Amino acid sequence: MTLSELIEGLPVWVTNTPDPAAVRICDITEDSRTALPGSLFVARVGLKADGRAFVADAAAAGAVAILTDDETLAAPAGRSLAVVRCDDARLAAALMAERFFGNASRGLGLVGVTGTNGKSTITFLVWKMMNGVGRRAGLVGTVIVDDGREVAAASMTTPPAIELSRILASIVEAGGEAAALEVSSHSLDQHRAGALRFRAAVFTNLTGDHLDYHKTMEAYADAKARLFGLVEDGGWAIVNGQDAAAERMVRGFGGRVMWCEIGVGGPERGPKGLDVALVDRCRAVVGEQTIEGTELTLTGPWGTVQARTPLIGAYNAMNVLQAVASCHALGLDVGEIERGLAKIEAPPGRLERVSTAGDDLSVFVDYAHSDDSLRSVLFAVGAVMEGRAHAGGRVRTVAGSVAGRGVEPKLWAVFGCGGDKDRTKRPRMGHAAAELADRVVVTSDNPRTERPSAIIDEVLSGIPESDRARVVIQADRARAIRHAIAEAEPGDVVVIAGKGHETEQILPDGAGGTLKVQFDDREVARAALAERCAARPKAEGAGPEQGVQMAGGGNRLTIKKTARA
Repeated sequence: MTLSELIEGLPVWVTNTPDPAAVRICDITEDSRTALPGSLFVARVGLKADGRAFVADAAAAGAVAILTDDETLAAPAGRSLAVVRCDDARLAAALMAERFFGNASRGLGLVGVTGTNGKSTITFLVWKMMNGVGRRAGLVGTVIVDDGREVAAASMTTPPAIELSRILASIVEAGGEAAALEVSSHSLDQHRAGALRFRAAVFTNLTGDHLDYHKTMEAYADAKARLFGLVEDGGWAIVNGQDAAAERMVRGFGGRVMWCEIGVGGPERGPKGLDVALVDRCRAVVGEQTIEGTELTLTGPWGTVQARTPLIGAYNAMNVLQAVASCHALGLDVGEIERGLAKIEAPPGRLERVSTAGDDLSVFVDYAHSDDSLRSVLFAVGAVMEGRAHAGGRVRTVAGSVAGRGVEPKLWAVFGCGGDKDRTKRPRMGHAAAELADRVVVTSDNPRTERPSAIIDEVLSGIPESDRARVVIQADRARAIRHAIAEAEPGDVVVIAGKGHETEQILPDGAGGTLKVQFDDREVARAALAERCAARPKAEGAGPEQGVQMAGGGNRLTIKKTARA
């Protein structure tokens, strides 16, 4: 592709070359280390590095053009690089990348999911449902990237614009017809998705998080709302109508809206200011709930479907409803939706069960790392534990029966808070854990450059003094997990929250930086369960009927590079 073809009609202008049609572009990159002969190098200021400082390196590697929003930046002496200037290098790079890779998002049914919580679950469910009925779909998210050729672990929630367009092009080339994409507020603010066109935009919820970046909840909401301006003509907005920010998301939206709610009855409400004829009300009615799954009846423009899913809790009922609505927007009919629902499972690290039928307690690992998500997870698990009941909004233990032994099961919460991130949520997470769990173990998450003890102190500030007797402090995360599993009674449930699918822990290196060490909550928990099992008395006649038994060995998806058929 020539430079003139690449920039035609875009808000850029070229200097330092008399004829852009004579400059052939073979790649676009923001990393000078990956520049090749014929590359266009994006020289912009990043969050961690300044690309303008590496123009000479890119030129030495063979770059033939640079893109910059710095009016003073010039080609290195002795180099005949075309200089493409613009007002916003992030947006211009996104627009150029999408064109360079064949406007891939326009060749796909692209579903973008934004919100504080639920992005990974909804995109994962859409991916599983589509592929489960033979409709090939890719996935770009926090946990997994499926580019149509291989399934691999993700490195970040939403990749940079150039990489994103490259992945979508790969999905198209591999015969994919759809893709599900997690769209973070950071990526929307930074225009990483600014050149894409979505068949459907999904909003999950908006709660306190990422204020270290956005500063205010208003700015946070504004960033999320940008996704709905990227929906193609005739596309859909799929919103959690029970979240206070739902109307903000679809303000001025001109397409169809699927307004999603949980439960029956309630006012016939919907987004104000929109044509009622363009709004479809979608509902999930929750039936029987156990710790092994939930029965749901899902109604919307697709009709009515019933399913038993392995996910628990009202928040997961909303996730399933919005995933079904997304698949409807992608063209699945009611029969395909029913078959797709039969294929779903919980995503890795999202209430992922790590205990097995032979264990005398249940252990789950979850990614919950905000007060709202921690509250949702603990409430969901507590509500379906045998021998527990609701009391005034809090889940409390009541005299119940665990395998007929009259034992009151307890809910344990093991969690920490990340360092160098939003500090305002730390006391709120402490309060949520103390309110909903019977036993709390406060530990480290990814402390990064902060002292773990300082983070823990901020968490403890949110826990009332009257609840401190139920709280154990253990900064070493592995020891904290082992403590909870060793001290729990038969029939108890342990939720290890914060890191979910992650396989590393980020620690301070003692010199102002960080170091990464291998750490997987699931592996540590399984080892602790094995130790517990080995230490358990082997009474004559003892068998799996003792204690609460949970079916199956979990729903873990091992993430490794695997070739697509």
